[in-house]
Amino acid sequence: MRRLLVVLSLLLAHIASASSERCVDDDRNVKVCLDAPAARIIALSPGATELLYAAGAGDKLIAAVSFSDYPDEAKALPRVGSYNRFDLEAILSLKPDLLIGWHSGNPTEQLAQLEALELKVYY
Repeated sequence: MRRLLVVLSLLLAHIASASSERCVDDDRNVKVCLDAPAARIIALSPGATELLYAAGAGDKLIAAVSFSDYPDEAKALPRVGSYNRFDLEAILSLKPDLLIGWHSGNPTEQLAQLEALELKVYY
């Protein structure tokens, strides 16, 4: 959890130069880079939803998966499927800057599809 909080702080930080790229390595040791702080985040697991709120990024969440019910504010988020089956069309229609994936819980094939569509996925 601590590592995710540090990474989210980096990705969400408001750095003076809007053009400087922000990069972090995820749990796969893959570099995930954003051109600007993430402003439109989708959580692909209930645990990620909770951690994003705990990190102070709840106002950046635009959607989550089913059973993302903590804290109470998360209940109002639009749903993009469940942790084990996403609604890819719903995800694409929301135009997220960043998806927070669950390396050992989300379907590998669907995460790969999201990345093939050039969406940023942090595991």
